[in-house]
Amino acid sequence: MLRAITVCVRLPRSLLRLQPDVIVSANEQLYDTLPGLMLKLWYRGRVRWAVVAHNIPAWRFWRREGHHWYQSLAFLVSERLSLLAAALGANRLLAVSPATTRLLLSVGFPKRRVTTVPCGVDLAALDAIARTTKERRYDAAAFMRVSAEKGIFALIDAWKLVVAANPSARLAVIGGGIDMEAAQARVRTLGLEDNVDFLGLILDTTRAFTTLRTARLFLHPSFKENWAIAIGEAMALGMPVIAFDLPELQEVWGEAFRAVPRGDASAFAGEIVALLADEPGRRDLAERGLARVRSLDWADIAHRELEEIAGHRS
Repeated sequence: MLRAITVCVRLPRSLLRLQPDVIVSANEQLYDTLPGLMLKLWYRGRVRWAVVAHNIPAWRFWRREGHHWYQSLAFLVSERLSLLAAALGANRLLAVSPATTRLLLSVGFPKRRVTTVPCGVDLAALDAIARTTKERRYDAAAFMRVSAEKGIFALIDAWKLVVAANPSARLAVIGGGIDMEAAQARVRTLGLEDNVDFLGLILDTTRAFTTLRTARLFLHPSFKENWAIAIGEAMALGMPVIAFDLPELQEVWGEAFRAVPRGDASAFAGEIVALLADEPGRRDLAERGLARVRSLDWADIAHRELEEIAGHRS
C-alpha cells in the first residue's frame, strides 16, 4: 500500500500542465482520490473535482466474504482515507447506485454533495456485436473477477449440477482474479475440465464481448454488488441474465433478470437448466433486458454527469 501511495503522490509533470476545468477520479479508492486532491490543491481550487463512488466497505471488515481479515482491514483503512480525501476537496461525489448514495450519506457526506448516477454501456458497439455474432459455442458465460466474493465457487458448484442434467453443457469464464488457481483446482476436483473453460482476462473489449455473445445465457453469481455493469453489457448484447437475488440488483435491474436466492447453487443450477430448455423464455428475458438497458448509453450519461459536476458549487 505504501508503494502505491508513493506512486500516487508523484504526479507526472504532464498533469500539472493541463489546466483542466474538471477533474474526475474514476473510483473512490486511494490511488484515484489522492491524485485528484493533489491536483485540486495544485490548481488552488480553480477546477471542479468529482469522485465516482462505487463501493463503501462496512466497518465490520471481518465479515467480508472471500478475504482474510487483514486484507479486509487494509481495504477498509484505504477506503476511509480515500473518503477523507474526497471530503476535504471534492465538489461532488457521484454514487453509482442508490445503495452507494445511502452509504455515503450514512458516513456523513451532506446530501447536497452527493448525486446518484447510473452506470452505462456502449449501446452502439454492443448492438453491432450482437447483430454479427451468430455462433453459439457455450451454453452459458460469466464475465467476472475470479474471486470467492464474486461467486466463482458457487458458480462452479452450480455448473456441476447443470452437467449432471446435461453432460455436454459448456461454461465460459472470462476474467482473472485472486482465486483463479483455486477455482481451476475445484473444476478438476469435480471432473468438469471438459465443461468449463477459463478464458482469462481479455483486454480487447470487442473480442471479449464477441466471446460472451457466443453463450446462450449470462451468469452473474456475485455475493455483493452495487450496480453490476457486466449485467447491463450482457443485456445490451441481447443475453438473458441469471443472478443472485441482491437488493442492490433488484433496485437497478428490476424484473429484467432472473433472480435466485443468494448463495443457493442448487437453485442457480435449476434456473440455468430451465432456461436452456426454454427458448421462448430466454427470448422474453433478453427482450426485457434490452428494454431496461436502452436508457443507459454512456454518451448520454457522461453528458449529464459533466453538467452536474461543472454546474455544482460548494
